[in-house]
Amino acid sequence: MPLRLVSVLVDELCALPCVREARQRSLYLTLVCDDLGIRWIEQGTAVRAEMVMFVGQVLQHHGRDGYRALIEGVGALEGREVAENLDRVVRRAVYGVESRGLPELPGVFDAETQRRARELLTQGPVPRPLLHSVLARELRIALPDGEGPVGLFAHLAEQNAQPDGLPPALVLVEVVAALGSVQAAALQAWSDEWAGPAGLTAVLRERRARIALGAVPDRTVPRALVVMVDPAHDGTDRIHVRHWVNAAAGFWQPRAFEPQETTLDGLAAAVLRAVRHGEAQWAGAAEDSPVHVEFVLPHALLNHDVARLKIAADAFEPLPLHLRFYIHLRSLDRMRVRDARQLSLWRERWRTLQEAPAAETYRWSRTTDPLAQWQEKLARNPRVTGVILQHPAERGHGLEALAAALAEGVGLVVWDRRPDTPQSVELLQLLLGHSPGQLPFKVHQLRVQAETEEVGRLLVGRNIAFLWDDPNRLVDCEEMPA
Repeated sequence: MPLRLVSVLVDELCALPCVREARQRSLYLTLVCDDLGIRWIEQGTAVRAEMVMFVGQVLQHHGRDGYRALIEGVGALEGREVAENLDRVVRRAVYGVESRGLPELPGVFDAETQRRARELLTQGPVPRPLLHSVLARELRIALPDGEGPVGLFAHLAEQNAQPDGLPPALVLVEVVAALGSVQAAALQAWSDEWAGPAGLTAVLRERRARIALGAVPDRTVPRALVVMVDPAHDGTDRIHVRHWVNAAAGFWQPRAFEPQETTLDGLAAAVLRAVRHGEAQWAGAAEDSPVHVEFVLPHALLNHDVARLKIAADAFEPLPLHLRFYIHLRSLDRMRVRDARQLSLWRERWRTLQEAPAAETYRWSRTTDPLAQWQEKLARNPRVTGVILQHPAERGHGLEALAAALAEGVGLVVWDRRPDTPQSVELLQLLLGHSPGQLPFKVHQLRVQAETEEVGRLLVGRNIAFLWDDPNRLVDCEEMPA
């Protein structure tokens, strides 16, 4: 950043009432910061020293946009004429001209600094889905699809600084280092070299520690496609289908895609569209971990057999969705609830479930458990983490029992969709004896077996409904506008 520019700007600003007077100065600093989306804690030093630091930071991290904000802040407090005169004086003193438009200011990183970063980023790059997931969560800005570390660096080098003053391209370098690049030490040294003269060493260390924590994967988070089906509630058979893709196992950073309006008959086509979006996001993953397709359904559709939706694959015969993916159900009604008590119950039972196989499992049958007693039974025992339903489709009774279980925080529910199959209850009881981490895989095995064996249509895997509703992995499922 040209020292001459900082010096002249500070000279002129300190001569203005909006900077010279303490209350006005605080307002001026606030206006500029709000415009740029940054924070500035007043240093309590002499006016000139304060403004040298402030103006230097603004121009260093925001370039031409920062210069514009400094001038427009003056315009807001002193009037347009004063701001335009300030602009003319600065241009004449620094550049020898009074040209219109913003002055050409150097970028955050000079050419040699960028060259060294690109060279380090090409050596041992991390998998793209993993990088995009962690970086999107850290920066909280949209990232371009399909770019690796070098492409992302070029894109982010043009972006405004983060609220803590760190450039997004530097945050990218820190994320790549934290995710295990072979050049991790050299990448961090590159960041240190830039942060020192910028006065941001302490900020960098704080961000580096946060990134390191955020780069630790959560083994319960899969690659996933979340499909939400929401009826239009307008007397027609229209439904709104929304979907999100979680690109990397271990990190919950679902990306939303455009919603689609269709009907239940068109749901398979909508899901195929969502799968293709998912495949584009999962491409380039280092691991071949299974993909979960989670259907977030309203209460009335939870007995709809979404696992056997047939989707076309190129020129081949359409195949049931569950042959390729792990399929499970989630409750749209519960995900929309904002009641703190219900959310607490849900999380607590889920925590208990993660500790061991279903701590206690209840079976519900309309012949043995009146609905009120059933809910009371669940409420009295917080260690119930799994529920098996019998006769779920008969006159809606089973779904009422399911709704009661959801209201009491149960996140694991299984049932056979057929109306009268008491023998399947024993098999489902055995299924819930597996460790929680194995359950999606075991249900997938049952479904594949039912599709590939001659007597498959008689097997429980052909008709099993599996609700696996993780309260820690939510999506933005507010109602679609009318």
